[in-house]
Amino acid sequence: MRNILCATHAVVFVVAALTSSFVACSSSSDGGGSPPPGGDAGRADAGPSGPPQRLSETGLYSDMATKQVAAASLEYAPAYVLWSDAADKKRWIVLPAGARIDTSDMDHWRFPVGTKFFKEFSRGGTRLETRLIEHVADTGKQEDDYRASTFVWRGDESDADLVVDGARNIRGTDHDVPSRQDCFKCHRGEPGAILGFSAIQLFQPSASAITLRWLVEQGKLTAPPAANADFSVPGDEATARAFGYLHANCGHCHNENGIAWADNPMKLRLLVGERDAATSSIYKATVGEKMNRPKTSGDTFRVVAGHPEQSGLFYRMSRRDGTPESMPPIATKHVDADAVSVVKAWIERLPP
Repeated sequence: MRNILCATHAVVFVVAALTSSFVACSSSSDGGGSPPPGGDAGRADAGPSGPPQRLSETGLYSDMATKQVAAASLEYAPAYVLWSDAADKKRWIVLPAGARIDTSDMDHWRFPVGTKFFKEFSRGGTRLETRLIEHVADTGKQEDDYRASTFVWRGDESDADLVVDGARNIRGTDHDVPSRQDCFKCHRGEPGAILGFSAIQLFQPSASAITLRWLVEQGKLTAPPAANADFSVPGDEATARAFGYLHANCGHCHNENGIAWADNPMKLRLLVGERDAATSSIYKATVGEKMNRPKTSGDTFRVVAGHPEQSGLFYRMSRRDGTPESMPPIATKHVDADAVSVVKAWIERLPP
């Protein structure tokens, strides 16, 4: 799957990003192959049913020394990515043998117990962390049913060690890994807890990663879509790129299940049935709509057609000053300049 929007997490795994983005944990020493010391990072107690202590114990790799990924670890790439301060990312899903994904609700996929999602973050060829979300139970309580773990890579990359309490500026970069609790700030916005693995995100063809069509052909879905189903993002190219960015980076918090809904009921998540951009949830929630709590005279409205400089959405995604006005408010320190240009172009093209 090739990325259509070069960008940004949320979510999500977190997610925001299971966003757009995973959100995870701790720091590492670059001095060799030993586990990271204390300080910013805290190791979890193993326990008989607790998370693995090292990435090599998770099943992602068949050979940790050569970084050979196991045959059951299937690589995927969402069409619209969660911005992670320009970090490079790889993603894999591991489905239990013979299991299928519940797609009876095409907008909200449910994964069988035993499913694992991995996301690796790197910069300049240096591995930073790998996040894991596992579906471990079916109690109906998301934070009990899904376990989020993060493994920070050792200096020699011989393995990566579990950390739980979050850390800043790992491996000589300004990359942060938030805590397990922060993971669910984004991932709670999706009932199935996983961000970036969906009908919309996997609809586009790919020569090197699994797609929606591949999942259908392999019998991995309980309710496969019709052969002529169209789950592309609606609108012309400028609109589709902007909507794709908002869906992937904002939609996991800004929807009925998301953490932002109580304070700001604005829906920035697309549904598969939305085929007309002008009647979509994103358009109706933004264009000409007043801000709930404007911070300046320049952001009275969420989107002012033709005027990005007067649009609260554009104003906030252009900031990273550590205040609530910055969007996203977590898991990023740097403005996504490409995404800002994409959203600016969409607003400028809107008829007054």
